[in-house]
Amino acid sequence: MTHPPTHPAAAGRPWHDLLGARAVIVLDGATGTELQRRGVPTPLPLWTADAAVRAADTLRQIHTDYLQAGADIVTANTFRTAPYTMRKLGRSESEAVELTQRSVAVARQACAAFGGGLVAGCMAPLEDCFHPERVPPRDVLLREHAVHAQHLLAAGVDILLVETMGTAREAHDAAEAALETGLPVLVSLVLDPRGDGDPLSGEDLEVAWAHIRALPVAGLLVNCAPAHVVTAALERMQWGDETRPLGAYANFGVQNDTDGWTPDTTTPAHEYGRVARTWCGLGARIVGGCCGTTPDHIRAISRTVA
Repeated sequence: MTHPPTHPAAAGRPWHDLLGARAVIVLDGATGTELQRRGVPTPLPLWTADAAVRAADTLRQIHTDYLQAGADIVTANTFRTAPYTMRKLGRSESEAVELTQRSVAVARQACAAFGGGLVAGCMAPLEDCFHPERVPPRDVLLREHAVHAQHLLAAGVDILLVETMGTAREAHDAAEAALETGLPVLVSLVLDPRGDGDPLSGEDLEVAWAHIRALPVAGLLVNCAPAHVVTAALERMQWGDETRPLGAYANFGVQNDTDGWTPDTTTPAHEYGRVARTWCGLGARIVGGCCGTTPDHIRAISRTVA
């Protein structure tokens, strides 16, 4: 696939302005577990895909609460609105388009009411982010991620977040497809929670990143692992020749097969702020929260990096 030699004038400007204005950019926290916490069921396999229809007001309030807690970016609830995912659930591509548009619109409404904030379009693994062995072949990855990326572009996101990728192969191909939009693309690898910073696939972290760093992506992140594993990964991502921002967002809790996640509520949110300070000391310029985090966790980060 070829990449545009130059981006359209407006594409990427909000991201570049934010990057120039902030020493550390604060992402939002979890959406799925926040919906659960606020009484919105998220049964698998559809999970949160239709939240913009079933619980638009609650979803909008979650985005607003993250913005008020100090988030610079809110992530649209598009983790499972890709056509590939919806077809597997017996849904139509037209419904995938509608849910993507509605999810982005809800996030955009929250930003407009708050008076600021960028909207990231989430691009997740086509299969299960916790089962890297299920990743489809390259032709499927390129085709399906390209369709989802174009839907997100049409819906009006500011940046694309290729996240929770368990293999370098899918992360690379999804990013390649996303770059075709001309929008800035952030890429994040999900880590093995039992390891020392390697991706969930078992690949070596440095080898995994070598493939992705060859692409003109806007940032390199790790996510959805316990905080100490994320720290270990950042310690290994000390590349002297890398000028693009690094980032991190950890989880609290464990996966389950009913509604996706069981949060850990025993760790005080303010301790997450101290973890974020450690990440910033390791060069992270983008920090936020993954599954199990709340606006309180993002507030703790914001106060730490302010």
